[in-house]
Amino acid sequence: MSERRASVFVCDDVLISLNGKFNALGMYTGDIAIFGGEVPSAQLVFVFQIECDLADPYRSLIAQVTLPGEGPRQMPIPFVIPTPAPDGRGRWTIRWPFLVTLPTLRPGRIEAKVIHEKGELIAGYQWIVTTSPSQVGMSPTAAKH
Repeated sequence: MSERRASVFVCDDVLISLNGKFNALGMYTGDIAIFGGEVPSAQLVFVFQIECDLADPYRSLIAQVTLPGEGPRQMPIPFVIPTPAPDGRGRWTIRWPFLVTLPTLRPGRIEAKVIHEKGELIAGYQWIVTTSPSQVGMSPTAAKH
């Protein structure tokens, strides 16, 4: 039985080096906390990791992100899977950043998924929660500055 998997992490920015390495900046390790009901943001980056068995390769990949209160945003992912598979290699992995510009952050669940020729894979959920300055260790006075 072949196994297809997808996961995602969310950060503020990704720098891609000339040698193809990613440098993730401002990675969220838990919920995205906002002050108030809606907060405009410059961008969020969703970095997808997508895997499959080389015996059952993908034919098409589309990353999809749905923010609370918005419709889905999609991006095709270009890829090449080695054929034939090199000796001893049974799995293939791609990591792909999906830039979401000018999102409005609202409380609720962000859903990240991968759509492929056989269906969909949930890559993960990221939650946006409202908080007050006192809940994040700041005094109300310090939060105004």
